[in-house]
Amino acid sequence: MAPKKPLKSKILMVMNGPPWSDWTMSGVSTGVCSELLRQGFLYGAISHRCGSIGTFKGPGLFYKLREKINSFLGSNAIDAKGGWASEDSPALAAVLKLAPTDTAVIYTYVNPEYGSQKDLRRFRWIGISTKDAIKHESYGHEAISADVMDENLNKQYKTIHQCEGIFTHSSYGADSIARDFNYPRDKIYPIGAGASVQSKGLKSTDIERYATANILFIGRDWERKGGPLAYQAFLLLKKKIPHATLTIVGPTVQPVFGDGIVFEGFLRKHKYFERRRLTKLYSNASLFCTPSVCETWGLVYVEAAASGLPIVGTDEWAMPDIVLSGTTGILCQDRNPESLSSAMFEILSKPSEAKIMGEAAIKHVDEVLDWPNVADRIIAAISPEALEGRQPKWLPNDIDRSNMHQVK
Repeated sequence: MAPKKPLKSKILMVMNGPPWSDWTMSGVSTGVCSELLRQGFLYGAISHRCGSIGTFKGPGLFYKLREKINSFLGSNAIDAKGGWASEDSPALAAVLKLAPTDTAVIYTYVNPEYGSQKDLRRFRWIGISTKDAIKHESYGHEAISADVMDENLNKQYKTIHQCEGIFTHSSYGADSIARDFNYPRDKIYPIGAGASVQSKGLKSTDIERYATANILFIGRDWERKGGPLAYQAFLLLKKKIPHATLTIVGPTVQPVFGDGIVFEGFLRKHKYFERRRLTKLYSNASLFCTPSVCETWGLVYVEAAASGLPIVGTDEWAMPDIVLSGTTGILCQDRNPESLSSAMFEILSKPSEAKIMGEAAIKHVDEVLDWPNVADRIIAAISPEALEGRQPKWLPNDIDRSNMHQVK
């Protein structure tokens, strides 16, 4: 008798914003929820910020009950004070009560206050440790008083140690969380994130695009995304490649001017024509350079790689998981304009080699970084038997997981 096929795990995503919005987690929410739903593993997804479950996607039961629950609960159904979500708040409690036994609840960039339900499996999704975020002063924590921050850190420590496992984007993030929260590293799973701008059909790796020496920078926050460094490196490059251009996407106000500077402004991914323009910019560029001051992941790097762009950056934060230095781009050890400019020149002065790097970048996305692989890493951490024997592809700088239990 053939062995019984394992049941698929059911996953409930509790997000820090509307789950199906391109704004939530810069599109990560839509990407991961859509892929889990496609594979049949998603029970549902709900925002902790509102009482409505109108954005809940999952079993038909919720479509039938949605209007009745919304009208009964009103707009303050979920307590989201300070980014904390209580499992005993009306809307979340209603969802959890109807969830199947052993549902895996993933609190994504949300701090949970656990309720009394015993049959749930609880996971967290965190970018980096809060202490690390405070240290780098790039995520707004400096505006929170010391007393409130200490209280939040104590609560976070407790809820983190009560959960079954932690998801994060990068190996850097996993190491950060393990160190600062004293949490077992093998229970922290770097899962990455795929591209939110789909460039299929526009992944041109024709050698001509690399000969144009068009460098693409994308980042709304010019300072945090390393805009000044990219600009200084570009000015040095212009001395060697006079026809080089720097296309800037993201800032609402043009930050720099000069020969070779092309300013595109802020392009919204959820607007059709602006999204099309962004996709075209990816496909027409020669090289991507957004050397962020701090970066827990960065979808733009994956989008650039998926579009066949070699990437130049610095060997820090999440970058080594996204860029295979020497194969899909170059990561510099030193954070200065001279190093980045030299890396740019090394790639752009040899268009044929740039093309090879671009092709390798597309392959790395398809084989490791795309949404099906992200979903596989989540499923492997929650219920490896549901993968039916296939091994997930873990990120390049994660710990060795070759001995993780797999059901044959």
